[in-house]
Amino acid sequence: MEMTAVSTTRKGDRISISISVQISCADQTGKHFTEVVRTVNVSRSGCCLLLKQSLSIGQKICLQRMGSREEAVGHVVGQTGICSEGNLYGIEVLNPGEKFWGIRFPQQKELEEGCVRVLLKCSTCQNCEQAALNEVELSVFQITHHLTRKCQACSANTVWETVPHKPEADGQHNGKKPNKRKYARISMKTMACIGPPGRCEDVADVVNVSRGGVCFQSYRTYIEDTWVQVAVPYTPGSANIFVAGRIVRSRKMDNALTEYGVEYAKS
Repeated sequence: MEMTAVSTTRKGDRISISISVQISCADQTGKHFTEVVRTVNVSRSGCCLLLKQSLSIGQKICLQRMGSREEAVGHVVGQTGICSEGNLYGIEVLNPGEKFWGIRFPQQKELEEGCVRVLLKCSTCQNCEQAALNEVELSVFQITHHLTRKCQACSANTVWETVPHKPEADGQHNGKKPNKRKYARISMKTMACIGPPGRCEDVADVVNVSRGGVCFQSYRTYIEDTWVQVAVPYTPGSANIFVAGRIVRSRKMDNALTEYGVEYAKS
């Protein structure tokens, strides 16, 4: 395994990871081709692919993850961008099996009970899992950068670590509002990335996190009620999980920084 439209549902979290897949489809001229390409990010329901050909919206595309026999059928939702290496397309995978991406995605209840999401890999069998960490797991992960968790493949408790990732694709308001916090906040010293990842990403300091959102400080300006993608905790050089959220408040600080509150999208 090698290692961007905003979703408005938390179950649409995107993992910035490059996975080689073989695709089979027709280009805009109708010429059929088969080629090995790579993902820019993946989710439970689809992926973003980087390829040189031009595709048509709605067309069928067959995918096979390299190094496995996992196959799926999808369709092109739309073009999400262009970079020096080619075109970026959003693909909805219509029948993904539980093992198609080689990543276990958490159930909705796990997402709702977790504060942050990280992509972890079992150090024994190398299986990957999108983990929704609770308050205790988060505090341990902040210090050790790994966790001991139950691995279904190993049928034992094993050490789980972050998944390495080296990206290859290019790719203001003041005023206080009523306190409507539904979840307890956890103060933490870590980084967040306001994405999508690439040359324009904003790596900012986190103030606190909760199950419902995150508070960060940035020198950049974000308009209230706009949508962003946030990865927290953010680890440079690792595969990071970007969650859709909405800027719900902002507060100017004394040092040119602005503090922003982000509410994660509801499912």
